[in-house]
Amino acid sequence: MRTMTETGAGATPSPQDLDLDTVRGDLAAALLAEPGVLRVEPTLAGMVRAWSADPAPEDLIRIAVQDGTADVALHLAVQGLPARLVAHRVRDLVRRLLREHGLDTGSVEVSVLTVEGAAPVPETVG
Repeated sequence: MRTMTETGAGATPSPQDLDLDTVRGDLAAALLAEPGVLRVEPTLAGMVRAWSADPAPEDLIRIAVQDGTADVALHLAVQGLPARLVAHRVRDLVRRLLREHGLDTGSVEVSVLTVEGAAPVPETVG
């Protein structure tokens, strides 16, 4: 884990000082708040690595940084909205959050691994 050095109020940390765990945490929180995103999914390899644990969403987001440019890969389960629309909105969200953290965007791989049916509508009585 790389740590962030102290910066002045409102200053953007330089990429070499950035804590990638913070970036992953911010990404995970924003993703789970995005309409249509049900959860961040592990890949099969990720499932095997975390066989005995239930990984946190931020642990399922891969970020590789080289010379201030971040490549991101994540896998989602979606519900309700068209999967393609959700994937495009998530890609845009990732790019925006990377900029907020002072990183340039390289590749952003958003894979939809699961599409679940619409949430059940509660039955009304009356």
